[in-house]
Amino acid sequence: MSIATARGKTAPPHDAPPKDALIRALMDDATTGVLLLDPSGQVADHNPALERLLAVKSADIRAAAPAALLRTVVAGDDLVREAFKAAKHEREVVLHTPRAGDVPVRFRSYRVGKPAWVLVTLQDLTQMRRMQQELRRHERLATLGQLSAGVAHEIRNPLAGIGTSAQVLLKRFEPRDERARFVQVILDEVARLDRIVTSLLQYARPRTPELRAATLASCVEKVTGLAGEAIATSGVKVEIDAAPRLAALYIDPDLITQVLLNVTLNAVQASPKGGVLRYEIRKVRRRRPPRGPGRRADDAPGERRASDRAEGSAADRRAEGNGWLEYQQVRVIDTGVGIPRGVLEKMFDPFFTTKATGTGLGLSISQTIMQEHGGTIAVDSREGRGTTVLLNFPLEKRHGERRQHDAHSERPDAAHRR
Repeated sequence: MSIATARGKTAPPHDAPPKDALIRALMDDATTGVLLLDPSGQVADHNPALERLLAVKSADIRAAAPAALLRTVVAGDDLVREAFKAAKHEREVVLHTPRAGDVPVRFRSYRVGKPAWVLVTLQDLTQMRRMQQELRRHERLATLGQLSAGVAHEIRNPLAGIGTSAQVLLKRFEPRDERARFVQVILDEVARLDRIVTSLLQYARPRTPELRAATLASCVEKVTGLAGEAIATSGVKVEIDAAPRLAALYIDPDLITQVLLNVTLNAVQASPKGGVLRYEIRKVRRRRPPRGPGRRADDAPGERRASDRAEGSAADRRAEGNGWLEYQQVRVIDTGVGIPRGVLEKMFDPFFTTKATGTGLGLSISQTIMQEHGGTIAVDSREGRGTTVLLNFPLEKRHGERRQHDAHSERPDAAHRR
């Protein structure tokens, strides 16, 4: 009921809005591709979303046969004929387009009027399929993490018994006894299995970081010292370029050192002929990511403590207001052999490794640690040119507070590893 009618007054008559203009506005604004076919089966109209979906120009769509525009990857499949036969039709198909490749879409058709016209809508399912695959992937990884933790606990106890028994047995043999050598092999393999079990537990149940103010530069310097022998052996030259006046972050220095050490050793091992290993520490700006599993549940997007807002610069506040976050980034760059594209796509998968003695959990654990800090890890590489690893740390203060874990709740697992 209008205000005029409610007051007992008759509202002045208005002309009906032009339907053609309304329909055109709706079609132009739609994110779903729309195709209108006339009774002769030719293209009568379409919208810009269809041009983007098929990667075809407007003039080419109008000149093309509908069957060519709606060609699926299944031989003999005729969507146009199905559309004219049924009053309403819907199914998921994969369109084969010359320029956009194979595109999964939800095909809907509506037959109207006599003689029949057909309205076809095409909803792009590419992003939805990708999200579904990622969800299934995370579910598999979560199950794998729980299984790994159970197996690790079951293995550790008998492994300790084997190691203890082997040590007792070793003491009963003379050093020159041939049997002592075989017992030592047992002890070495027990130690190797224990390292694998420890990695499994770190991957499945990472500890909560103990945050305190520390600089990333100090972590980098510590790592270059820890990896000094490997760096010297490989003949790699280390360069550290840290921007001046970078503030301390609230991080767990031990865990971040573990991440940097893993990345550093990977870079050194990928540089058998020497080269340059460069660390760059900078302040960068990125779009705000979704809340990671290590962040407090009460952190709202764009929300910071009042003290943080007071201490932050005007530029920081403007960046956050525009949906951006300020980060400190450690960029680890090597000039080694690089990573093949096929390996690059799998290197974050758990237990995937190209090393003869690797467990495939190094980057797995590293990414979990980064997520616990609300940060990210990314890798880019070009075969024969080298590899760059990006570690991004948000600048917002945490004051050493972490979300409390429910002992009975399931913990989201980290994906993608090397």
